[in-house]
Amino acid sequence: MAYLKYYDDEKVRWPVLHAAARIGDAEIELGIRRLARAFNLTLKGVRVRLTRGRRVSCAGKYSITINREYVSWLLIAHEVAHTYWYIKHSPTRRASRNAHGPAHAGITDRFCAWITDQGWHLGTLAHEVALAEAATAQQAQHRALVAATPPPVDMRIAQREAQVARLTRKIKALTTRRGKALRSLAALKRVQAKAPVKCPSLETCCELEWAACKYRLDGELCRARLANKEAV
Repeated sequence: MAYLKYYDDEKVRWPVLHAAARIGDAEIELGIRRLARAFNLTLKGVRVRLTRGRRVSCAGKYSITINREYVSWLLIAHEVAHTYWYIKHSPTRRASRNAHGPAHAGITDRFCAWITDQGWHLGTLAHEVALAEAATAQQAQHRALVAATPPPVDMRIAQREAQVARLTRKIKALTTRRGKALRSLAALKRVQAKAPVKCPSLETCCELEWAACKYRLDGELCRARLANKEAV
């Protein structure tokens, strides 16, 4: 079959990458991202999945599937080359049937040459991943130790002093805002007291209480005002 011959040709061209040692999951994901970034391939919207068992590795425009049990750097370059070809060249449906053609072979060779220059098949990327994992574990251990150890008394005193200072500033700001609100409220009440008020009930006005009526200044000629003949 043609596709088996194509795979055999890749293994003949890059035997070192095909016979690489076991590659871990973190190394696979990091290697795919590094390879895509090196060739200006944006993996936004592309899902990278790691499988096992009898599921085969495959790649398209929106996903890259790698079987972690049968993985090699040649396989990773092969599958990422498929995604690169689909995204960069946007082949037609008819052209995509010939996915294992000269264009894909050229992209795969470029990727394999770059991986060889980086020395990933010699364990350089695995060493970098191991260092990163060790640093992450050390940081997690340090955070757990800090969380389990109570802070000294002088540190707690400094924290409480800083808390008191923050609360004092907040209280001062709130007191200032309260004073402004009270002054504004008093000014509004003074304006309301000086404003003329219209009598709400001219028909039920009590003529006997004209002298004590608080609506005398509203300018209305009520019955009590006409009866007493008084001016405003």
